[in-house]
Amino acid sequence: MYTLATLRFSFEEAHLSPPDWMGIGLVLAIVGSFLLANSILFRHPRQLVVERFESVTQELRTIREYIFHRSQVNVGFGFLLSGFGLQLYGHYSPLPAGIEQSFPAMWIGIVVVMAVLLLLASWWWSLSAFRRYVRDYFRTHAADFEADLGLAREVGDLFGLTSHADDTVESYVARLRLLVCEPAATGTVSSGLGLAADDDHAELEEGLA
Repeated sequence: MYTLATLRFSFEEAHLSPPDWMGIGLVLAIVGSFLLANSILFRHPRQLVVERFESVTQELRTIREYIFHRSQVNVGFGFLLSGFGLQLYGHYSPLPAGIEQSFPAMWIGIVVVMAVLLLLASWWWSLSAFRRYVRDYFRTHAADFEADLGLAREVGDLFGLTSHADDTVESYVARLRLLVCEPAATGTVSSGLGLAADDDHAELEEGLA
């Protein structure tokens, strides 16, 4: 019958034993290869056919996916190179005599958790980087959101801009410009939009009268 002291001793013995570097390196290489394959083969052939024969406007979320998959390539290469390095280290640093190699279940769990955390960080970074790229573009290129409401909605969704129940096209575009445009141009943009908003309020008051 196992006692608490026996279980504690076996747990400490398992964790203090030298790790199987070749096994851990192989796990890292497998995870890295999976990440690389997933990042390279992410486009369905049907999508390629549609883009070839039709004039398809690329959505903003598709561009963000490119950024994420590029980051995923870097993570996959990092795992792959680390795996090869650990296998090389394990080849020239074998386990001491009398110690049998065991299945590195704990290290597999650590590698999987690390991969998931890095993917979540890459997804968050891709959103942050994409927002910065879009903001930098609209700081140097004037966008006619009023003429392209679909683009205005996409950009608003990208920056988390929600529409209110009493929103008009002018008010939504005004808040979008304040969110995306550079601070130096905010005063000019807001003043012009403020005049437009005042005109809307004046028309509303005349209608109520």
